Amino acid sequence: MKRKFNLNKTTHLFLNNLNKTNNLTNKKIVCGFSGGADSTALLDCLIDKRDFFNYELEAVFFTHGNSPIAVDEDIMFKFCTEFCKQHNVKLHVIPLNLEKIPRQGWESSGRTKRLEFYKNSDYDYVFLGHHKDDQNETTMTQLMRGGGKGASAMLPRQGFYCRPFLNIRKKEIYEYLENKGIQWIEDPTNTNTDFTRNFWRNVGLPTIEQHYPNYSQMLDNFRQKNQELNELAFEMAIVDGLENFILGNEVNVKSLSNTRLKNLLTHYFKANNKGVEDKYFDQLMAHYQSNNKLIVNHKGVEFYISKGILKQGSLTHNLKQKP
Repeated sequence: MKRKFNLNKTTHLFLNNLNKTNNLTNKKIVCGFSGGADSTALLDCLIDKRDFFNYELEAVFFTHGNSPIAVDEDIMFKFCTEFCKQHNVKLHVIPLNLEKIPRQGWESSGRTKRLEFYKNSDYDYVFLGHHKDDQNETTMTQLMRGGGKGASAMLPRQGFYCRPFLNIRKKEIYEYLENKGIQWIEDPTNTNTDFTRNFWRNVGLPTIEQHYPNYSQMLDNFRQKNQELNELAFEMAIVDGLENFILGNEVNVKSLSNTRLKNLLTHYFKANNKGVEDKYFDQLMAHYQSNNKLIVNHKGVEFYISKGILKQGSLTHNLKQKP
C-alpha cells in the first residue's frame, strides 16, 4: 500500500523531536512565507501547533525588486498580509536588492539574499516549505551542472534551518490545503520554463515519471549514496591533513595522488566558506602536475605548494621571512 503522509502529523513529529533536544518554549520561529501552496501549508501547520509547543511564531515575506522573479508580488503580499492578520502571526516584509549571479541566474541570487537575511537574524529556527519534488528538481539541476555535493539531498535539519516536508510530495500539499479549504496563490513564475527549476518541474520530471514511475525513490537512493561518498571524501581530507592545515601547520603532500590533493584543497576552500567550481581545481591540478609547484590566491584564500609541502600564505612572503 502506498504510504500516505499527513502534513499536520508530520509537522508535529518534527517539532516534537526538536523539542526533545531543545525545549521550544518561548523559542522564536520564523516561517518563510510567499503565499504559495508549500509555505501556506507549512505556516498553517505551525500555527496549529503554536499553543501546544508554546513557541513564538513569525513569518517573513521577501520582495525581489524589479527582477524577473518578482511577478505579481503585490498580489502575493496582499494575500500573505491578510492570512497572517487572520491567524495573529507577525509578518515581516524584507526587500531584496538582487543582482544576477553569473552562470546561475535570478533564482540563485534571490536564494542567496534570503539566506543572508536568515543568517543575520536572531531567530532560533527558520522553517522552510521544501518538499520531495523540490529535492528532485535540485538534484537534476545540479547533475546537469556537473554534480558534486550540490546533488546530495537537503536535510530536514541543517543548523537552524528546518524542512519538515522533505518526504512529502507536492500533490499531498495540494490535497491538504484543499481538504482544509485553505486558499493559496500560485506563483505565476512557476510556469516560466526559462527558469531551470521550472523546466524540471513542468517538463523534465513529468516526462521522466512517464517512463520511470519510481524515479523519485531512485533519486532518493542516488542522494543517499552521494551523501555517503561526500562524507567519505571529507574523512579522507582529514586523514590527508585538513585539520592541521586549517590550524596553520605545514602538510606534506608529496605522496598524495592528484585526486587526493584536489580533495584536500576542495575541503580547505569549503572550510573557508568559499564555493569554487570543480573546473578550477582541475586547472590547479594540471598546473601542479606540469610544474611540480603551485601558488594560489583565490577568493581571499592563499596558499602554496613547494617541494611537496603545502603551506598557508604567500610564497614570496614566506621566502622573505627566512633568515
